[in-house]
Amino acid sequence: MAFTITVLFPNEPDAKYDFDYYVSKHMPLILERWGKYGVKSWSATQFTAGLDGSPSPYAFGSVVEWGDADQVKTAFAGPEAAEIMGDVPNFSNKQALFLLGTTSPSREPIPARNAPLV
Repeated sequence: MAFTITVLFPNEPDAKYDFDYYVSKHMPLILERWGKYGVKSWSATQFTAGLDGSPSPYAFGSVVEWGDADQVKTAFAGPEAAEIMGDVPNFSNKQALFLLGTTSPSREPIPARNAPLV
């Protein structure tokens, strides 16, 4: 099982964000600096309104996949952490919420749309 960090940035009226910077500079920086510690991949999402039209409590976020929790601890204790955390003001004026945990893979393949079920 992989270990993931989910990072969520609040959707608040006074928030100032640069999502383009986040995906083009900050996230590649994480992969470049922390790849040696076990970062496997990342994805980022800009959130939209809910199905009922209500605003999302979060503006955007990301999921970073690691091999295990020890790799995360080592990376955050390493010298690169200051550079990565110091980059946050370049795209956000808000504190992010960090959620850490293990991720289970999909147990069954999802059939293609309109594919016959066997």
